[in-house]
Amino acid sequence: MMRLKLVVGLWIGAMVLFGTGLMDLAQAQGTRQGQYPKPVYPRYLVKPSKQRLLEAARIAVRQVYGRAPFGKLQRGQTVHIFLQWAQDPQVWEAVKAAWAERGVTAVAIPPWTLTGLTEAEYKEWGKTNLVHGKDGWKEIGVFEPAYMEFLPESLKKEFGKQLSDYFIWPNIGAYFDKHPEIKFYFAGIGGRGAAANAAGPRHKDKIQLGNWIYESPQELLSKFAGFPGDVWNLIDDRIVAPIPHVAEGTFTDPEGTDLHWVLTPEQTKFWAEQTGIEGHLNVYPPVVEATWKKGVIRAGANHTGFQPTMTVHLSEKGRVIRVEGGGKTGDIFRMLMAHPKFRDVQFPTAPEPGYWYLMQDGFGTNPKAVRDVEYLKNGTQTWANMAERNRAGVQHFSYSHPASRRMDPKDVAYANTNGLPLKHTMHMHVYFPTVRYKLADTGEWITMTDKGILAPLSDPEVRALASKYGDPNLLLRYEWIPEIPGINAPGDYEKEYAADPWGHIMKEWAKIQAGTYEYFGSDYALTPGSRSAQ
Repeated sequence: MMRLKLVVGLWIGAMVLFGTGLMDLAQAQGTRQGQYPKPVYPRYLVKPSKQRLLEAARIAVRQVYGRAPFGKLQRGQTVHIFLQWAQDPQVWEAVKAAWAERGVTAVAIPPWTLTGLTEAEYKEWGKTNLVHGKDGWKEIGVFEPAYMEFLPESLKKEFGKQLSDYFIWPNIGAYFDKHPEIKFYFAGIGGRGAAANAAGPRHKDKIQLGNWIYESPQELLSKFAGFPGDVWNLIDDRIVAPIPHVAEGTFTDPEGTDLHWVLTPEQTKFWAEQTGIEGHLNVYPPVVEATWKKGVIRAGANHTGFQPTMTVHLSEKGRVIRVEGGGKTGDIFRMLMAHPKFRDVQFPTAPEPGYWYLMQDGFGTNPKAVRDVEYLKNGTQTWANMAERNRAGVQHFSYSHPASRRMDPKDVAYANTNGLPLKHTMHMHVYFPTVRYKLADTGEWITMTDKGILAPLSDPEVRALASKYGDPNLLLRYEWIPEIPGINAPGDYEKEYAADPWGHIMKEWAKIQAGTYEYFGSDYALTPGSRSAQ
């Protein structure tokens, strides 16, 4: 991890400056002190012009940081891309052409290649089996195949035939056996390294450089790809820098999430050794490595889509003890909680009996990511709601077994003997978190994120670095902030949003498409220096 070696005293001084800067940044997002950031959607992504695709692709292939570091490829190299159902052919051709301008050859691997279907069968499959934004209840069934066997046959049929990433990666090793020419590749919309892990050690010579996330025009034409890698890296460093000094922390969100943990010095040290990966940081500790004074998570979104707001309650040890609401999503989660295979287990090192614990998962740090509603509407082969979780301040939680971070050999052996998956599933997205840490040495509380706005975005050093590429107020602003009644827009959260988040999003999207939305954000030009690698 890119952890900075900072002197604690100097770092605390910088945090004082963050506090004053956060107010300025919040005002730039149209927010008064004490309020949540106003909604915004970039006008330039409404019915985007595909004529701009090549220009955007030229920026994307220079990015050297984050989930899709296309700029790591050098002249003369060849890269293979595993495409999926929703791939817009013009987007692919634009990226391919931009790479060619840099002397890189890009080769497309058709989306049916790893599915076991012919092209004709694959196209027929897509008529009835795609995943849409309204299908949030399918998260447990489509994200991770390991949990499907614990569901009743009648429910399995409702999920249809799934071909999302973790269902097809087991076939990648056999494909590589037939294609020794492949050296570098991008694969999957999420789960960096998942394809490489599935390929196994015999294909360690083949390097998964990252994910392939540019399937739609909206994704490529957002400012996400053009966010300078050095600025992004510094933001990540600033977020994780205090973790070795944290004794206590809180994580709250206006939809209802309320977490409060305390740590021993040994637990803090363990957390500091695994603070996450680029743009996917761990801002709360491994769950069994803390004591949880408060443990409530509430949200209506996941990696697949949206469902009625669901509330998950944790024990003091981080174990899931109760799930409320969530519609069909909640019903399926409760079904798995009650399954004797999960309910009655006792991992050797676990603090309590039971399988389901909160898992340490990712916190986004790029202010330019935008929810791709057209992608959600039209449906996709894999998880439809991944784009939004890349945005700075969006936290995605998930649930797993208690050994998910240490992977003690005793726990692994126990799981294998008892037929228990060593996987994770059931994500929950929150958008406006406030994350605060108490420093062990001074007892001071510092704010890392305030109502979804990252403190490092107001760090003088971050802003100075951003100024190399233009106006830091523009470069560091959020391009998209969701509209949620009762939180950052007029209305009642419980009555107008919680019961049907997708329904509200569709009403909001209709106004965006009609050009009548109240919260459009303006465009700005990327300067030549915004290209993350020249």
